[in-house]
Amino acid sequence: MDADRIQRLTRSLELALNQEWPQLDRTCRKVSGLRPVRIDPEAASSRGVVATVATDGGESRLRLEPIRIQVIRVADSLGVIHFEQFIPQSLRPEEIIRFFFAGEERLRRMLDYLALEWDELIPKSDYQKSNLLGMLRELLEWAATIKLAAERKDLLILRDGLLRSVLLSDGVFAAIRRRLEDLTRRNGHLLAGVAKRSAVINYLSIGLGLTSVLAGPDPAYLRVGADLEREASPSQYRWMSQRGMGVLFVARLDRGEAVPLMPVDIAAWQENEAAQAMTLLHRSARLSFPLRGYPQELTTAHRHAHLGEFETQVLESLLMQEVVARSPTLGERVRQLRMLGRRLVEEESDESAGQ
Repeated sequence: MDADRIQRLTRSLELALNQEWPQLDRTCRKVSGLRPVRIDPEAASSRGVVATVATDGGESRLRLEPIRIQVIRVADSLGVIHFEQFIPQSLRPEEIIRFFFAGEERLRRMLDYLALEWDELIPKSDYQKSNLLGMLRELLEWAATIKLAAERKDLLILRDGLLRSVLLSDGVFAAIRRRLEDLTRRNGHLLAGVAKRSAVINYLSIGLGLTSVLAGPDPAYLRVGADLEREASPSQYRWMSQRGMGVLFVARLDRGEAVPLMPVDIAAWQENEAAQAMTLLHRSARLSFPLRGYPQELTTAHRHAHLGEFETQVLESLLMQEVVARSPTLGERVRQLRMLGRRLVEEESDESAGQ
């Protein structure tokens, strides 16, 4: 860059910051008015903690082009696999949902329990259609959460992420909320969601850093008011609708200056029990590794839900066996092409290494 260009950019940046700086001041004033609550690690509670997690999309695709199949698995921190199923990706959204529910009796029972029809799950918007598998993973996570809430008593049930949804329709989410509220009240559960990252945390981080709020190493939390959450949320993810069932908190769940702040949702009907939920989260997070301040039960559930490399290869071999059984000629051809592809990649890697 030459000097004139740098000067123009500097002037443009100054003008832009002049407009944005007051917003930073306003955010800092709002944040400084928040009052953190120290987490009491000694508070008595006999509740256990259990978490549910679904496989991440990028870890669970099996591809024998042009055949594309995805594996969806939901597991909990106790090691129970609640759902595990192959999903064909070449079908239209309504066909995938029909196929999915035709082969999964437990999901049909869940829809009956929620008083929903399967066609209520068919995505309406382009965004929902392009994220159908994400929606199915989320639906299965909620189904596992409902199952735990129905079969057990006196737990803190953790969701991987906040207690809200981008992908489910308002009607479906409202039905899930009604059942969870009823089950948690009846069976003595607490319900919470913890995310590793959040746009709200990003928005508030500078304000928190510039004020004394949540300063120091002690485990603590603070309530994020609805107005501040609405201001901090991206416009497309403003949760003031039926697709949210949590009250948002920012929490440091373990002791230490380097422990990251976590966004935590506590079920809206249990806000007055936030202190007890935070104590349980703190006890869990004290054991966490490798991410400090993240509940250990969520880490354990991730491990159970994760499809490792060896397991993926086994599933891929099962897929190959099915292809060969249907068409030995095609199966052999696919095997040859895959082997050829691997050799070509190896040759390209070898060539590039010598450049």
